[in-house]
Amino acid sequence: MNENILKLEPEIFWKNFREITLIPRPSKHEEKITDFLLNFGKKFADKSYKDSAGNVIWSKKATAGMENRQPVVLQAHCDMVPQKNENKKHDFLTDSITTVIDGGFVKADGTTLGADDGAGVAAIMSVFEDKNLQHPDIEALITVDEETGLTGANGLKPGTLSGKFLLNLDSEEDNIFYIGCAGGVNVHIAKKLEYEQVSGDYKCFSVKVADFMGGHSGSDIHKNRPNAVKLLFRFFNKVNYLKVKSFEGGNMHNAIPREAVATVFVPKTEEENFKNAVKDFQKILSSEYHKSDPDGKIFIQEIADCKENSSLTDESFKTVKMLISTIISGVYAMSADMPGLVETSNNLSVAKTENGELKILCLMRSSSQTQCDYLKGVMKFQSEFLGAEIKFTDEYPGWQPDTDSVLLKEATAVYEKLFGEKPLVTAIHAGLECGIITAKHAEMEALSLGPTMFGVHTPNEKLEIKSVKKFYTLISEILKNSPEKK
Repeated sequence: MNENILKLEPEIFWKNFREITLIPRPSKHEEKITDFLLNFGKKFADKSYKDSAGNVIWSKKATAGMENRQPVVLQAHCDMVPQKNENKKHDFLTDSITTVIDGGFVKADGTTLGADDGAGVAAIMSVFEDKNLQHPDIEALITVDEETGLTGANGLKPGTLSGKFLLNLDSEEDNIFYIGCAGGVNVHIAKKLEYEQVSGDYKCFSVKVADFMGGHSGSDIHKNRPNAVKLLFRFFNKVNYLKVKSFEGGNMHNAIPREAVATVFVPKTEEENFKNAVKDFQKILSSEYHKSDPDGKIFIQEIADCKENSSLTDESFKTVKMLISTIISGVYAMSADMPGLVETSNNLSVAKTENGELKILCLMRSSSQTQCDYLKGVMKFQSEFLGAEIKFTDEYPGWQPDTDSVLLKEATAVYEKLFGEKPLVTAIHAGLECGIITAKHAEMEALSLGPTMFGVHTPNEKLEIKSVKKFYTLISEILKNSPEKK
């Protein structure tokens, strides 16, 4: 299937994108892809090396006549979010991504595609390989572990890059230029749980909330896509007679959970009420999300042989319900400066029982540091009041918009000349590496752009074919029109 994309235009891009799909590269396991990129750079760049953080860096001298133009850095990340459909057999550590052409899109067979940000990496590879492309001095920064902590960008040493302009190739709409983004912080909550043996006449069931769209916890957080973990506990709040043995939902810090499952004990005297409650809750789901997320469902299955007949104590379960039910998950505040832009949000990314503990992971985002600090304080109070431990890790700054940027003005002029219209210039409620990188390089200006994608961070991820040609043409022309050095 992967070979089919080689027939698409531009051929150089799709050839390189295919190479990337063949290499396993989930976050924190980028060794194979960085080795591949290092060798690629040795072939097509003047200099190719890995820095101490594991990032791959290339540099290449200007083509003839472009020596006096401002140098440009092309930047993308090489890791991908490993998500798959429940019935899909795929090991992200060893298996290649299988691509499928579906109408005007390229997608994967039951997994994430990795166009976020394989498309950016493929574009950089193509620029360095393309013998017909005019460009100033260029550098490539291909970072690692962007998706789970921005550790590659954070580990980049100040002054590593010499480029005046930074083109971040990690956006998802071909008609938008991003000039700012939210900062973020991971929130870890843990609490020891108490268990007891289940006595009385009970039946054991699996309760599952599944088939929701999920999505990117930044760019999709405002789209009324429900969080499966929150829904599971919303259901629990309606049935106060059951006992919970275990539960888990979500598996990525930056993805809205698509499914959650629990093992529960239901008194036989309440079995009929329990089954009716499931039907009633399905009606609620269908009513509330019939437009934004219509395929989600709740279903149960009896477990005939339920080993270890123990459950959370009533007190522990009450605390867990209170904590998960009251954690903000979704949009907290909208921007007053940019209409339609989310300013602050929190995503309850993962919740599970593990080794006798409740473990919760959230990703909080905000373009307002004061608002982020306030929400962190609320969650700290909330957790500690309920006897849970909380810590904040991997905090990164936002990227503040600069509407007077020379790079923005030049890129906008190029876009308008090529396509006969102006791009939309805005900020995004997601984590881009621009703010971290520019903070380490004085006078550097940044702009983020990309081809059009849908469903990133989910197995529904797809890359629009026609937007790729537009994307690569735009990059090429921006490089060709880099302003002269002062």
